[in-house]
Amino acid sequence: MHEMSLVESVIESLLELKGQHGWKRIEKVTLHVGAMRQVIPDVMMFAYEVATEGTPLEGSRMEIKQIPMGFQCKGCLKEWGEDQMDFICPFCGSYEVNVLSGMELDIESVEVEEDHGESI
Repeated sequence: MHEMSLVESVIESLLELKGQHGWKRIEKVTLHVGAMRQVIPDVMMFAYEVATEGTPLEGSRMEIKQIPMGFQCKGCLKEWGEDQMDFICPFCGSYEVNVLSGMELDIESVEVEEDHGESI
């Protein structure tokens, strides 16, 4: 289950951010996760819940926004999405393709409670 290793990386980043900013508590984290990561959102959220037990993040929630795959041909510069999922340009047949989206694993936002009791 590769979701757990991704969750461990996210937790490490959140704990570092919490320490840097002096946040009292993290309430919620929202992630952008690309389709090519092949993450099952429910599995990843469950892994987060289990992995945060007994840590300063216990009780916080995770939300996942899935990002679809997007491609661009280096030759004709046309773009397409996962509805035509292929590493061959459907317009000119070129094998010279850039992946524009779908590999993301980014923290989009973090809802926190600061020391003075205010959520931001």
